[in-house]
Amino acid sequence: MNAIAVLKLMAKYSDCPDCGNGLIGNGEGKLIVEDDTFTRECKCGFKITLDENGNEIKTLKLKRRYI
Repeated sequence: MNAIAVLKLMAKYSDCPDCGNGLIGNGEGKLIVEDDTFTRECKCGFKITLDENGNEIKTLKLKRRYI
């Protein structure tokens, strides 16, 4: 991911939009930057994954079915 795109997304998501927590690490939250995605997670349950253009990538949550 482009460094400029990462810096813009870090500025936007440095604090959790839900609870305002600005801490990362030690169980407070996560910031994960990979080749083509930016993920921000918080201990309150907030999680967002974005591409380098700032578009949200939807993730599917599968339900387990027991037979």
